[in-house]
Amino acid sequence: MSAEGWLPPEGDLHLRIWVSGVVFDYAAAAAAVRNLIHDWRRKHWYTIELIRESIEDCQLLPRLPCERLFLGP
Repeated sequence: MSAEGWLPPEGDLHLRIWVSGVVFDYAAAAAAVRNLIHDWRRKHWYTIELIRESIEDCQLLPRLPCERLFLGP
């Protein structure tokens, strides 16, 4: 199943990004996550996890850096 199959159309998601064995947890808008995954498909130099069971905890997470850059087309 693709990520887009269960991504909500709006709201925040818990996004986990792995870069060289280091984990970064962020909250990000669903539209930004969708565009980030689209960009990731072109070149896989990091790993993305979408954490479904912790939607309530998104308020405690830092926002995805430069999130607004991923909100546009």
